[in-house]
Amino acid sequence: MHPETTRITLPPPQMIRSHRPRAPRWPWVVLIVLSLLFGAGGGWYLGVRQSGPEPVSIAAPAGAADRTTVKKVAEARVAVASGDWLGARRLFEEVRDLDPDNPDALASLPLINRRLDEARGTIVVSTVPPGALVKVGSLKEQTSPATFTGVPLGEHELVVTLAGFDPVTRRVVVDSEEPQSLTDITLAKSSGQIEVVSEPQGADFKLIRTSERQAVELVQVGTTPARIERLDPGEYQVLMAVKGWPEQSQIVRVENNRNTSVSAVFSKGGLNITSDPAGAEVWIQAGESAIRKAGKTPVSLADLPVGKHRLELRYADWAPISRSVEVRGGSTQDLEFSWERALVSFTSDPPGAEVFLGDKALGRGQRKTPFQVELPKGDYVFSARHSRLDPVTETAYVSGDNGSNTVDFRFAYGSVTLASEPPGAAVVSSGMPMGRTPLSLPVVPPGNYTFELSKEQHRATSVSGSVEAGGSLNFTATLSYDSTPAATRDFKNSLGQQLAWIAPLKGWAGAYEVTQEEYERLSGSNPSYFKAPGHPVDSVTWYEAVKFCEALTVQERTLGTLPEGYRYRLPTDEEWSQLVGDQKLDGAISSLFDRQKSTAPVGSLAPNEFGLYDVRGNVWEWVSDWYSQTIMNRLQKDGATATPEWVGTDRKVLRGGAWNRSSQFDLAVGNRMAARPSAEDRYDVGFRVVLMRD
Repeated sequence: MHPETTRITLPPPQMIRSHRPRAPRWPWVVLIVLSLLFGAGGGWYLGVRQSGPEPVSIAAPAGAADRTTVKKVAEARVAVASGDWLGARRLFEEVRDLDPDNPDALASLPLINRRLDEARGTIVVSTVPPGALVKVGSLKEQTSPATFTGVPLGEHELVVTLAGFDPVTRRVVVDSEEPQSLTDITLAKSSGQIEVVSEPQGADFKLIRTSERQAVELVQVGTTPARIERLDPGEYQVLMAVKGWPEQSQIVRVENNRNTSVSAVFSKGGLNITSDPAGAEVWIQAGESAIRKAGKTPVSLADLPVGKHRLELRYADWAPISRSVEVRGGSTQDLEFSWERALVSFTSDPPGAEVFLGDKALGRGQRKTPFQVELPKGDYVFSARHSRLDPVTETAYVSGDNGSNTVDFRFAYGSVTLASEPPGAAVVSSGMPMGRTPLSLPVVPPGNYTFELSKEQHRATSVSGSVEAGGSLNFTATLSYDSTPAATRDFKNSLGQQLAWIAPLKGWAGAYEVTQEEYERLSGSNPSYFKAPGHPVDSVTWYEAVKFCEALTVQERTLGTLPEGYRYRLPTDEEWSQLVGDQKLDGAISSLFDRQKSTAPVGSLAPNEFGLYDVRGNVWEWVSDWYSQTIMNRLQKDGATATPEWVGTDRKVLRGGAWNRSSQFDLAVGNRMAARPSAEDRYDVGFRVVLMRD
């Protein structure tokens, strides 16, 4: 940085006043003006007395020096009037240099010097960033932003310092008592640089900023050679590595405006490795680096870093051979490894076990007892694992002299057989499916067991027993037939009706509207106008529909096919709103698109998502609700038109529309029709049964 001279005057509204009392300027100005007049008059008087009575003559023109003196005196008087005491002193000193006996200079300089000795100024210093140490002349140093008061008028040296930044030095002129502000001091960060080189070139490096050898921040990564500039002074760690060589580390210190050099040399050597048998994997580890696979024997390894290396030879399932070697620069060593080995046979009861040496499966995990492998001689601890059986451990010495060694594992287990009448029952134990009867479990760990047997439409049963090592359990179970339908499954009742499980209602609904054939078989009559066995029964009263449901409940209960707690009945209005599902009009028998002349066979069109046919169309379906205010509220909620005059009358609700309906209103899902429960002349009315809990 170059010293500079700076003068800055703050505007009057933001003046920072000195704490020292200041005398007004005007008395000094008056005093100096008077001294100027006195000096000029005195000079004239002395000149007259010294010259004596001389004849008056016209003065000759003044010389160049006199003109300069007169001009500077005039400029000094202006400086005094404006309060520029430093400028006035400089000008009067120049006048005195030109004319040592000049009365103006002789009279004014003592007064100006007294004024300058008394005057004090103020300097306000701010820096970017703040917090820098600021010193002005011999005044006490402060931290920026800083305000220096009582500063003598004149030129002062300003020094700004902050750790990590270049210092700033300036010359500051205080020429008045008005506060001066220095706000343009921006500090530049100090920095150094590091040069990273290696032999050979191309080594990977990391530069890490540290504090007391602890990593703080990753600064840069790259390859050598490299120069990293503009680094903050401080401690750094340089890591350099070449693949296959131990990593090298150095701690260096960066100083301001200094270049630091870091270098590393990666020397090379070689190894020739053979083994008996050949084909062993060679793994090598240099220093603290990760172990890596280098190839299979025989193998030549060149360009290895000089220093200690750990070699490990691995072959099949054999115990590895480990050795430490010293690689020397510029030379290649020959190394030979060999295993003394023998053939080992592994057997187990029951067969099919995996054999492990430590955590490693022999035979690469692809062989199960019985099998043979070749192993080096020595002491071994083998373990065998069989599914669902406790592991077995055997200690053995493998001798190369015997030619063959045998290791036999004996597991503790028993067996279980299960049969049922009828066969085909599902067997479950502790929540785990085991299979279907007849079932043989030849390998079962000793312990207590319970087996659950179940078969569709049969009552489930269970058998229990204790399995001992070497023993067997034999179970035969008889399953009783149960004609009760199972919840969540569709079924057919004794009348041949298909019942579909409706999960939201936790019950069943007839897949079809009750047919004329089904109605006649149970009730002995057929009231339908359009007589056809496969068509829905029509012209049936509400009372007849209820009576049919009651008779069907009695018949199914007598046959033992009625689920306990359930009965057949008509659906409620709310249940019917669930049963209709997402049934569309294009899946309904109606006269909306083509005029119909009668009912149609049930199931003529596709079912809805619950497996129910003709939920919309074919015949109106009786539900159990009276036409009430509650029904009116539901109609309004569904956006359908209600009939208030039906409320409070003896009318039952009908849902779903019919074959002879052609308007969107009549066929809307939310629409409710109503009829007297005794109405028997409605050839467009039928019903559907549901099987629900009481």
